[in-house]
Amino acid sequence: MTEPVAAPDVQGASLSETKVPVVQVLASNINEIWPSLVHSIKYSSFIALDLELSGLGDRKNLMRKSVDDRYTAIVEAAKSRSVLALGVSCWRVTRDEPEPEYYVQTYNILTLSRDNYTVEPDALQFLVEHGFDFNKQYKEGVSYTPSTEDMIVFKEKKAPEPIRDLFAAILLAKCPVVTHNGLIDIAFLYQSFYAPLPPTMSIFVADLQDMFKSGILDTKCVAEFLIRETATYLEYLFRKCNKRMTDAVAAGKPSINLSFSEHKAIKHWVNHVECFASNQSTGRELCESYANHGYCKSGKSCSKSHNVDEAINSHDKKSKKRKVEGKTPAILSKQHNGEVVDTGCHRAGVDAFMTGIKPQRVMTRHVSPVV
Repeated sequence: MTEPVAAPDVQGASLSETKVPVVQVLASNINEIWPSLVHSIKYSSFIALDLELSGLGDRKNLMRKSVDDRYTAIVEAAKSRSVLALGVSCWRVTRDEPEPEYYVQTYNILTLSRDNYTVEPDALQFLVEHGFDFNKQYKEGVSYTPSTEDMIVFKEKKAPEPIRDLFAAILLAKCPVVTHNGLIDIAFLYQSFYAPLPPTMSIFVADLQDMFKSGILDTKCVAEFLIRETATYLEYLFRKCNKRMTDAVAAGKPSINLSFSEHKAIKHWVNHVECFASNQSTGRELCESYANHGYCKSGKSCSKSHNVDEAINSHDKKSKKRKVEGKTPAILSKQHNGEVVDTGCHRAGVDAFMTGIKPQRVMTRHVSPVV
């Protein structure tokens, strides 16, 4: 029998008035949170993952034409850089008709490699600008030992390896895993918490097919090749999905219901993040680089608008109207005037949750509701 879940505390129409609970997992509290974390994974219909990394290596090598050359660059990066945080968002389908319903539990796990690793100034600056606390990561990150050729994975451990056990639990759940532009993330997960990366891309892909029994769904691939979105960076997709759903609610179409755990036993470790806030016009010229790619060389010093909602509206005006067939599920959102609201984007736990939003219509076609 499937174990029942606790009664949800937030659902459907009240979503616009709430914040998403994200459990902060540290070395000091992982034993306390562990039962809840493993339970969430075990009973998931699908799991969305996101990593924060200390760097990616030479970008030119990552963009080479040859897939094998790209893989070689990824392996080099995964062996020399480290995972700074792991976001795990567990989605459980409790009803798929007539209105999809999900029970969501999200965790942000700070991690700290025991081995020496390379850090890239640009990567660290980017994370600091988005609220990453390196003091906390070095003081309270959950320690892990990256895979090496001479270690026996999952058998001989010189020190406790909770993150390896966590990754093993994700594999044992045998449910679909969702990522956003996740090839590099999956490679880092493999190298850091499973085994040394294999020498060739073909062996790596074969291993992934064996490891992830229900497959891996990548939201960037879905956006580029199935939906044909104008831009495909994570925050753009999340906000566009939310906007479309909000518009559908106004038209009287059915809604997607999300419910979140109260986490009563560990509520003192929960942060509540306002992911669904949308932003009205800033009155500034739109930064085309940020609007199209989610990146601007000038960063926060750019005088132009980095408001993603403005980017979506601009793209909508430029594109031709398309006839929408059938009913589109909807989620309500919350309006805020003026400046961009901090939604926690680019933090592993929040990004994992955002990653889980986009493929929900795809996922409900492939997973059965759990009651």
